[in-house]
Amino acid sequence: MTIPIKSRTPAYAQENGSILIDVHISSMDQFYNLLDPSPEEEKDLDEETETYIRNAVEDLTPDERKRARIVLYLSPHLYQNSSTRKNMERAVTANFAYRLYHENRKYAFALERGRRYLLRGLIFLVLCLVISSVFTRIFEENDVNLALAQSFVIIGWVALWKPVEFYLYDRRDLLDDLAVLEALTAMPVESRKGTTVPENETLVLM
Repeated sequence: MTIPIKSRTPAYAQENGSILIDVHISSMDQFYNLLDPSPEEEKDLDEETETYIRNAVEDLTPDERKRARIVLYLSPHLYQNSSTRKNMERAVTANFAYRLYHENRKYAFALERGRRYLLRGLIFLVLCLVISSVFTRIFEENDVNLALAQSFVIIGWVALWKPVEFYLYDRRDLLDDLAVLEALTAMPVESRKGTTVPENETLVLM
């Protein structure tokens, strides 16, 4: 029996040249993090809602992100209150603006830590190379002493593993996350009247 597989590439609706990221919300509980005591327009989003929107933007190319819009399809009882609509629209932008601020701080701390690790690693590498050179000059050259001398060289290079991993890989991942959040912070958000959906059917990819 052939089991249908969901497409790996989501097909987003387009309207007047814009790519629409549709989010269907039937209740406040599905939109806000209710543990956050902030005013509605500053509340954190519900984790599932935030993850859905963020993952959707990650699917898009940088050029597509510039043309994307977030559309909140609100159930009729939410849509009819204009104040609620505006607060929910503002909350999306405020949520990702806060995430961007937080991730920028993390990136700055990571850069500072990476520089420290790199400096320590280089100093340790130089020390190990000096020890290896002195070791081979002082002691008789044989297989055992040569292996010990080479061990210091290897240990010295291993000390650079963490800063090299950060600058080659981790830093790129952090920059990608920042790019997604920057796009989300600048992305237009609008609300439209949706239909009543079951409470467990919060997010629908269009």
